[in-house]
Amino acid sequence: MTLEEKKQQYQKILVEEYRSSHPEETEGLTDEEVTLMNPITDADFTFLIGNELNNINKEDILNEVIKLKEEGYNLEAMMGSYAKFGGRYEYLITHGQYKIFDYEYALNQNLITEQESKWWGFEDDKLFDWSKQEIINLSKEDKPFNYIMLTADTHFPDGYLSENAEKKFNNQYENVYAYSSKKIYEFVSWIQEQPFYKNTTIVIIGDHLGMQDNFYNTQKGYIRTVYNAIINPAIEETNSKNRVFTTMDMFPTILASIGVQIEGEKLGLGTNLYSGVPTLAETIGIQELDTELKKNSSFYNKKILGDDYYTIKVNERKGDSWFDE
Repeated sequence: MTLEEKKQQYQKILVEEYRSSHPEETEGLTDEEVTLMNPITDADFTFLIGNELNNINKEDILNEVIKLKEEGYNLEAMMGSYAKFGGRYEYLITHGQYKIFDYEYALNQNLITEQESKWWGFEDDKLFDWSKQEIINLSKEDKPFNYIMLTADTHFPDGYLSENAEKKFNNQYENVYAYSSKKIYEFVSWIQEQPFYKNTTIVIIGDHLGMQDNFYNTQKGYIRTVYNAIINPAIEETNSKNRVFTTMDMFPTILASIGVQIEGEKLGLGTNLYSGVPTLAETIGIQELDTELKKNSSFYNKKILGDDYYTIKVNERKGDSWFDE
């Protein structure tokens, strides 16, 4: 495939994503017209797939970060969709060679058939049930473990309502959330009853705000935030009230919660929230931090990202009728 052909296919991906995020704005427009609204420049594309200047070994950069695998941990992640969507497969593989239990794995293990698939693959009821067995198996090994599970039934639009859910409310989304909250509570309670719990930290965290905007009727001035909770940490907090923080701060915070000692209490752009050290958001303010993060970094694009972004996008689309590598 020539560079120009790759550029054309990548532009098609951008058009698809722009239509998805701006449905009203792009309704009735041709792909060419949407392209003009969200074009990819030669410079952009060079940053995305150009690897000629990449003299820095990305593995060396990753090795500067604590890898649980190297500390003897068994690593596993479960999700009810295809792991390759959104670059999750590449992320988990490059950060410790996780065992990945996704929809494709369930199909290959004959745990489910395509005819039995629901929502994005398999629903959260199966996620919770299968996770219990996976965690039990991990706990029997003579190694610590890190188990990640991604719930998805509460995702928009309208969520997926389990056939086991009570219908207490008139709105499906409310019933979905009520049932999901109940299942998470039951799952956490189950973990707390297990013999390995005393040495286990539970982290519950959202990856983004709820995206069904017309569902939320918030008061003026109220700022919605992502839910997060850390249960049974191996450290006591120094300053836990009225903190201003971002997702980036969860990286060192989660590591600190399992007892990792962090020199300077910072990793990357994040700050350990168990410490008394101010976060970047507290130091320079959310607005200035947001402005700085939106700035383009040719160093990151050329030296670190290289051609990975294009590779991730291609893997997401493999099997689509228009993609032909």
